Amino acid sequence: MNKPSEIVIISALTEIPLKDLHIQYIPVCTPVDLWGHDMSLKNSPHVELMCLFLEHGNDWKRVKQTRYYTERRRRRKIGLSRWIDNKIKDHVKRRYAILRSLKKSGFRKSLRGEKPVVILRIPFWTSRFGYKRDWLGGEEIWDGGGVCSAAFALGWKTIPAVYGEDRCPDSGDKGKFESKLRNVEDVWTDALSR
Repeated sequence: MNKPSEIVIISALTEIPLKDLHIQYIPVCTPVDLWGHDMSLKNSPHVELMCLFLEHGNDWKRVKQTRYYTERRRRRKIGLSRWIDNKIKDHVKRRYAILRSLKKSGFRKSLRGEKPVVILRIPFWTSRFGYKRDWLGGEEIWDGGGVCSAAFALGWKTIPAVYGEDRCPDSGDKGKFESKLRNVEDVWTDALSR
């Protein structure tokens, strides 16, 4: 039986400014030092990767020099075992395809299907677990980080997206993250240390 989504959609599709968006932070999993304690989209390894694609294409030797690659490699070290180099390469290829598609044809709702870009006004870990840090804030991308990163690198000002909100705010319910992060040491200790 499928669990209900962690997020409830609360708006129609609307143009949301990319400059206001932040990549989702997950305690322990997101190396904030690599990010300079700034989760903004414009500062993200995701946009860095997209800019590299625009300048050099999907050049694996250059990709391996990015913060994006460093962060993905780190995931394996902390217990997310699927993040081996072949998985990272496949993931990077999909990101490159997103950029090429947006550059060639613009945003096409049909490509996202029933899965729109979803933005949270309150970061998920703040809403669900009360996790607060001075550097954590702003509208958070719940789903569609690749599309938002590509659009930002292409110079777009907005992205068609919907707003969502936490289905179980302040509940501490681990939801889908309980199994997804089961092998990540200290993630719940850190997340629950308000």
